[in-house]
Amino acid sequence: MRTTTEALGEIDRRRRALADLSASGFEALAVLDGADGPLTGTDIASHLLVTTASITSLLDTLARRGYIQRGPHPHDRRKTLISLTDAGRDLVDAMLPTVHTAATQLLDGLTPAELEALVAACTHVRTRVEQLSRTPPPVPRPRRRPS
Repeated sequence: MRTTTEALGEIDRRRRALADLSASGFEALAVLDGADGPLTGTDIASHLLVTTASITSLLDTLARRGYIQRGPHPHDRRKTLISLTDAGRDLVDAMLPTVHTAATQLLDGLTPAELEALVAACTHVRTRVEQLSRTPPPVPRPRRRPS
């Protein structure tokens, strides 16, 4: 976990040189960039594995900074569609090569077999996180017996 935190911190340090946004902000922009068209906030939250409540604040920040725009849904007036602005697209175009370079440098020196094992392990952990996130956390037993 510590290695993951440090690796993500290095990637975030490089992204922040482009814009002062959280990792989630950059990830939301990348999700929108990779979509075939505008998405709802719920769609973006699902891609980022966060709640719709937390995505609203993130989208407010991105809109204030001019990276996204909100528009009406053509068939459901209760929904809002989110799309990238030109400024958001420009930021993603600068950010993705930065992230790719950082990831490549972080993994430099691993053999193809080591990379394959790492991807398999990460895939397993992500699958478990998704499974566990759908169940209530267990109630832990106390570490020590009461005296």
